[in-house]
This record gives sequence, C-alpha cells and structure tokens, in this order.
Amino acid sequence: MVTLSLTRSRVAAVLEGAADLLGAEHWDPLRNPIMHAIDRAAGFVPGNGAKDAEATSLAAWDALAQYLADHFPQEWERREGRTQADVVDALRAAAEEVSVC
Repeated sequence: MVTLSLTRSRVAAVLEGAADLLGAEHWDPLRNPIMHAIDRAAGFVPGNGAKDAEATSLAAWDALAQYLADHFPQEWERREGRTQADVVDALRAAAEEVSVC
C-alpha cells in the first residue's frame, strides 16, 4: 500500500483532478456532484477507502469551502443557475489558492 502525505500540493492536485473529471463528464449536482468527483480524484471509496485518501478528500472539500467563503459546497453547487463552468472554475481556483498559501 502506498501512503500519500497530506500536503498542499496533494490537495491542489485532487481539486484539479476533480475539475478535470467534471470538465470531461456531465456535472450534475444530484447525480455527479462535486463531492463524488473529489472522492474519485483522491482515490477514496467511501466505506472502503484508505485513510490517506479519505483525509485528502476531506482536506480538498475544506479547501473548496474556504474558497467559497465558507459556503457549504453542496448547497453552493445546487443553487439555481449554477453551471458546469462555474463548478470547474471554482475547483481550479480553489486548487490555485491552496497551492499558493
């Protein structure tokens, strides 16, 4: 088993990976939400994942919430009028913010 350290660069990479996934797929806040993309990008399978992957997924979720000015990402992505571009852009911006802090 490979152990990944929880670093800013790892969290940023997960956020970028989630942005890539949702950029290539059809984002849907109910069927293909941000959290699932973050989990997949981190390699985390809820209920069956490694602790490192879970910690990285949670750190990426927290970084996104901070970028969104502490708005809960699930509520943010479900707002009427939200677009796939909004979601992808927010993930990329959060990744950038994490990597420069």
